[in-house]
Amino acid sequence: MKIKKLYQSTVYRDPEFFASFPAVTALPDGRLLAVFRRAPNYCRMPGIAEDNVLHLDYNSKLMGAYSADGGRTWSEPELLYAPPAGAAQDGGAFCDGKYVYVNSFVWGYIPERTAEALKEQGKDEYLIGRRPHPDWLTAVPYGSVMLRRELTQEKWEGPFFPEPLPDGSEVLPGRPRLMHNRANICRGIDGSLLWAGEYYSYRNGFHASCVLYRSIDDGRTFQYLATPAPDNGSGVYEEPFLYITPGGKYVMLIRCHQDDFTGEKYERAMLYITESSDQGKSWSRLKNTGIHAEPAAAYRLDGGECLLVYGYRNEPFGVRGRICDAELEDIRAAEEFIIRDDGGRIDTGYPWIAPLGGNRYFVIYYNNHIRHQGAGGVEGTVLEIVK
Repeated sequence: MKIKKLYQSTVYRDPEFFASFPAVTALPDGRLLAVFRRAPNYCRMPGIAEDNVLHLDYNSKLMGAYSADGGRTWSEPELLYAPPAGAAQDGGAFCDGKYVYVNSFVWGYIPERTAEALKEQGKDEYLIGRRPHPDWLTAVPYGSVMLRRELTQEKWEGPFFPEPLPDGSEVLPGRPRLMHNRANICRGIDGSLLWAGEYYSYRNGFHASCVLYRSIDDGRTFQYLATPAPDNGSGVYEEPFLYITPGGKYVMLIRCHQDDFTGEKYERAMLYITESSDQGKSWSRLKNTGIHAEPAAAYRLDGGECLLVYGYRNEPFGVRGRICDAELEDIRAAEEFIIRDDGGRIDTGYPWIAPLGGNRYFVIYYNNHIRHQGAGGVEGTVLEIVK
């Protein structure tokens, strides 16, 4: 197959804001919906370095924008979700023809005195702050969140949250721990709605697992289904993307920074996969594909092949992709192609895919350029795949 890059566009860029972690989905009326995280850009302020961007911020919100011309131009962003007790982070988007779903996850910010009290009590396992970045705020993971809208309606419903994790853990006294972090929503073979996610802790040493939840009521409630990637106390498995092959195999694409089985650590993440042949109930042992990806997303092409895209955080920074076999039997054998390689620094990537029709696909991502004084921007590339 031949890959053509038809054009690139800017979904959103404003020097006053740091926009990042986007997703995109195609709507039945021909429009695209892009969602992304937006927070103030502090890099223009005294004492803040030009490339010192923050991924945790009290003012982080989930925004949405629309395109009616194949991603060439975009509407001004609108607010989709601003948590009442925290901040929204990465975006996710999915449309099934009846509903459009957007998802994110929430950081809850707590007073420093509360953080100190948790540390004194030995209950700071889920507390992030002052690490790994001195300007990061004190926060705890409040969990994944989802909104939905009927395509015939204008009002969003929600927010909806998954049920608590089955281990009974709490991030704060009286606040159950939920699935958290960036992941996708999709329809399973049986028609249920599936939502991947992550749970983690910071003591003793950061470790993270990937989980899968299931809904039989179109997203009003989600129940725990499985843990496809258990960390076993030392692994770092993050930002899963669930993909279903034409043969009915469930494949979870995972960003891995530490393999719990081998103990190997990766400064820049590797793409791991795990597979299920029983619709997500049980999963194979994790496998390292040998591909650097931070993180990955996938979409099934008309011929059954899989378009795989991923952030690339080795120099030159950017976004790359591969066209893989239908069942993802040998991802590494697929030839890699470059979508973007002009990132100004490592803080770039996080792609997502939406179809445009006619073998064309819109790949969204965020791209940072130091000349923009730290203001990340959401951009996209239209690919045409010719056999």
